[in-house]
Amino acid sequence: MKTKYLLCALLCIISLGKIKATDLYVRDLGVGGAYPTISAAITAANDGDRIIIRPKSGNVPYLENLTINKSLTFASEINFNKYYVQGTISIVPAVNRVVTINNMYAFQSNISTSAVTLSGGRATVNIINCIVDLDINLATKNVTANIHGNTCKNIKIVHGKITGNNCENVTISGDTAPLATSEIYVIGNTSGQINPYSSYPINILNNDIIYGGLPIWITDLKPGSTNTIQNNRVQTLWNNAAPVYVSAAYSTTTANVVIINNILIGNTNTDKITVNPNTPLITAIANYNLSSNGFLTSGVDIQSNNIANATYNLNLNNLTSSGAIINAGVPDEEYQDLDLSRNDIGPLGGSNSWVNYWSLNPGNKPRVMFLNTPRRVYQGTTTIQAEATGISK
Repeated sequence: MKTKYLLCALLCIISLGKIKATDLYVRDLGVGGAYPTISAAITAANDGDRIIIRPKSGNVPYLENLTINKSLTFASEINFNKYYVQGTISIVPAVNRVVTINNMYAFQSNISTSAVTLSGGRATVNIINCIVDLDINLATKNVTANIHGNTCKNIKIVHGKITGNNCENVTISGDTAPLATSEIYVIGNTSGQINPYSSYPINILNNDIIYGGLPIWITDLKPGSTNTIQNNRVQTLWNNAAPVYVSAAYSTTTANVVIINNILIGNTNTDKITVNPNTPLITAIANYNLSSNGFLTSGVDIQSNNIANATYNLNLNNLTSSGAIINAGVPDEEYQDLDLSRNDIGPLGGSNSWVNYWSLNPGNKPRVMFLNTPRRVYQGTTTIQAEATGISK
């Protein structure tokens, strides 16, 4: 009987050991009993573990191909210093799998998800404060991606949040069931083209977008959705292109596109907003947008208070603005600036202001990378729905 009780106790201890997350260390040559390679640590890890990697001297890369097939978090052993990895970095999605990569320098490499078919749930991939010489490509069906504070070439997702990145282009592809319940947010990025072909409502907020073609090109929308393009600076480098171009893939798509508080920069004699005439069920609303020259539109159903031939200054490096964009956005309190004054037009305006993602003195401090709360709380309200995502390392 004592033997039976002892065996049960040992099994409980072993089970608890498996549940508790473990930190696994990776150091060059396995110094101090650490793992010598990241791959070896992945092999030894269990779901929920952290793999803490010490940057090599002189930023020498770990030369290895990584296949991440467990729920793991990767972080640097030296705070705010990046560890270099050169090789393929492939994340294998699985239902309820969560992979987080912090402070990696993917040297001459991509970070991508492998093409798998998920059934009955979703995976989550978080890429935070990384430098990726090539692409962050997480456009695998049923994967939710949170991509914050990175520098890379192209970002590709099907669902999630893209905030505070410096990239060349953002592409959003269609998803499949089981669909997520939240919308897509693209906030505070400096980028080239943003091209959604989306299964979700899309919110493009407070970005600085410059592209030699169609900077915001919406090629499909979720039927019955309301989509927002707000407080961006959008500039096309082509003479005959519109900064905002809406063209749903199917003429039967019914959706709303609300285009407000944007600085739209293009040729004097071309549209600032164009809605493809082959999409008659798309309702486009354009209010309180500004251009430094003529303000022409095509296919816009409702428009008011758009400003043409305006003079202004906007410097996102030192977070200053002046001129016609100040207090010129939608006057409704829902759109107020952080100081609760009337909304400024452009990336520094509104509660999703550029300063949230590119502050002058961020320091090495924890950061909130996404916050979504009601813009109004009515008397008698007892609960509110709020969503926040933050990082500490």
